[in-house]
Amino acid sequence: MRRMDPRRRRRGWRRWLWPVVIGLGVGAIAASDWVVGRYQDHLVEVKREHRKKLEKMAWFYIRADLDHVEYTPDNKYRVTTWIENAFPEHPAYVMMPNVRAYVQVGPQWQEISGVEPAESRWAEGTVVRLDGRVETQRIFDIQEKDYFELLPGYMHVRFDNVMYISDEAEPKDDVLERASVYYIHLRPFGADDAKLKAMNNFPSDVPVYISMPPH
Repeated sequence: MRRMDPRRRRRGWRRWLWPVVIGLGVGAIAASDWVVGRYQDHLVEVKREHRKKLEKMAWFYIRADLDHVEYTPDNKYRVTTWIENAFPEHPAYVMMPNVRAYVQVGPQWQEISGVEPAESRWAEGTVVRLDGRVETQRIFDIQEKDYFELLPGYMHVRFDNVMYISDEAEPKDDVLERASVYYIHLRPFGADDAKLKAMNNFPSDVPVYISMPPH
């Protein structure tokens, strides 16, 4: 019987061993890609769910509105707004907003300068955990004379309230922006109350401002 040359046996092993090794390598790469893909899909889903949670918090849990407007001794307007978390069992953090004011002049909105009062408790940009209602104030100097009158004798004024909301005090992920707009009719300083009352058929005292629905 002839014996097989050992070198030929080694060459035979190599012929089928290399395809096996290559196949295993390709399989390992494919498995690694699958694991990475699944992990990335998981991260995307986690981010999506967190975004939905923040949106629900911003538009259903948190409420905000204009509280009141009053004159200051130096003939300016003190505007108070409020923010609250209607469901405090769900932690909510809000960066205190910079409320901006605009008066309509013709077809355009003209921005009005505003400052925080010296006694303000919450400075703009402060991050606050909403456990109850929080008020913010700004003082606006509105001297415009050529204002548009949507209601006779009153200025047509808009306030933009932009808040940044998170479920963490120091968020590492999404922060949601919520923008609210408030419209009012605002009584100008020095207005003739008797004339305003007659033009608008007010049944009693002439109000400093009248809230309006969004438009």
